[in-house]
Amino acid sequence: METIVAKNKKFVVESILAKHEDHVSYICVYSGVHYMVRVYNEGYDEVLANYKRLKKAGINMAKVCYHDDEAHVIVFDYFPETSVLEKLAEGDLPEEYFKALFDCYRFAKYAKLALDWKPQNFMLRGSQMFYLPIKVSDLTEENKLEKTGLRYWFRGAECVSELKRKGLVGEDVTPLPEEVVNKNMVLMAVKYW
Repeated sequence: METIVAKNKKFVVESILAKHEDHVSYICVYSGVHYMVRVYNEGYDEVLANYKRLKKAGINMAKVCYHDDEAHVIVFDYFPETSVLEKLAEGDLPEEYFKALFDCYRFAKYAKLALDWKPQNFMLRGSQMFYLPIKVSDLTEENKLEKTGLRYWFRGAECVSELKRKGLVGEDVTPLPEEVVNKNMVLMAVKYW
C-alpha cells in the first residue's frame, strides 16, 4: 500500500487523480478522512503564494489542510462533486451555475485576478462556485472571463470539442450553433453581471 508522508502524517493512496508536468494529484485517506494530496516536483512555492492570493481575494477553493515544505506536498480538502465540464457532458447547465460563476468573477475582478475560466477548473458545491486549480495571474483586458472562458460554459463548438477530447461525450454530440452560444453568453452576462 503506497503512502505519502506530510507533516509526519501518513496518507494512504487510494488512486491517482491526475498527473501533470509539475505535480501529481492523489486521492488519499488519513484517519478515515479523504484528502486530495498533491506532490510537487516544481512550482511548490508559487502554488502556496497563489493560494494566499486567491484566499485573500475571497475565491472559494479546496482548503489547504497541511503542507510540507521539505517534501513539497500540499494536502487539500477533497471534493467528490463533479466538475462543471462533467456536468456539461450531461447537457446545458442550470442557471445557478452562471449565477455562482459571476459571483466568483466579481471577487476575482475586484482583486484584479484572472483565473483559468474553463469549466473543468470549477465545480458547484451548494450554491457556491469553487475553483479547483491554484493558478492565478494578474487581470488584463485579454484574460477576462468573457474573453477567455465563458464560451466554454455553453455547449458550442469549443465546449463539445473539449468534452470529446476528454472522452466525456461521444462523436455523435452536435454543438449548439455559434449564434445561440453568443446570445446565451450575452444574456447570462447581462443577467448576472
